[in-house]
Amino acid sequence: MRRLAYPAILALAAITLAGCQTGGPTPGTTPAATLRIGTLQTDDLLPAWVAEQQGFFADAQLQVTIETFQSAQEQIAAVTAGQIDAIMTDMVVGLQLTAAGTPMKFATVMQSAPAGVVAGADTGITTAAQLAGVETGCASPTILEYIYDRALKEAGVPDDQIKTTEIKKLPVRLQMLLSGQVKAAVLPWTLFQLAVSQGAVPVVGLDQSGPYTSTVLAFRQAWLAQPGADVALSGVLAAWDKAVGVINADPNAQRELLATKANLPAPLDTMYPVRQYPLSGPPPTAQVQSVIDWMTAKGYLTVPVAVGDVV
Repeated sequence: MRRLAYPAILALAAITLAGCQTGGPTPGTTPAATLRIGTLQTDDLLPAWVAEQQGFFADAQLQVTIETFQSAQEQIAAVTAGQIDAIMTDMVVGLQLTAAGTPMKFATVMQSAPAGVVAGADTGITTAAQLAGVETGCASPTILEYIYDRALKEAGVPDDQIKTTEIKKLPVRLQMLLSGQVKAAVLPWTLFQLAVSQGAVPVVGLDQSGPYTSTVLAFRQAWLAQPGADVALSGVLAAWDKAVGVINADPNAQRELLATKANLPAPLDTMYPVRQYPLSGPPPTAQVQSVIDWMTAKGYLTVPVAVGDVV
């Protein structure tokens, strides 16, 4: 009887002890408490890097791993294969993944539109209207193409005068602009600033393109369906907001971390402006619908996707 009773006493003691603990769950004890985020080398993810560095994720009982990818193609392959759970991305990529059978949810806005347009120093181009008929370095189907199309349409440029030259690799696109092989280019903000520092002329800046769209933290629906995912997601967003408060209070204090994580080259490592970040919240419905409408008109979405499918 003693042999039979001893395991039962141990089990009862374990249950009682667990009920008396007040320190909260151990990080990673539920599937959703472990999160793998994939990102490109961009400043959009700075609040997550700050949250990681300052222990905000750990405080929320989360085990968060951030993996940096060298290209969007690698990032997309990883999330499709289930190797990462969430990605810093744009609306075009999130919609493409959802349409292709990897449902994604835009949990929060990270930053405003990710790119602008610059022109070569000697082109004389200073406005979007002057880009009518000008072959501009870009890539399709991307959010950068959406930004370019929208800026030119707002400037009154007819559809048949919106011209682009396909240059998928961003460093090549920048070099072709600076060497005069293309008169203008659509570039993400880090390369936009680098081009301007080397004499290029800003044509469509953050003040104009910023409201067009947003970068988003998009989660795989499969991760969100796990037990405890709602609590884990709340913890992620609370840590994000805490980090946003730290950054916005003293942006320059985070310059070194940003330069390291985003691999900013000289002179951007000392001159790139550390931006203000919004608190967590879903992207505006109008932004998402506008991107859906554009992708549908272009033939980039071949199956219907509604705003509610991704937000």
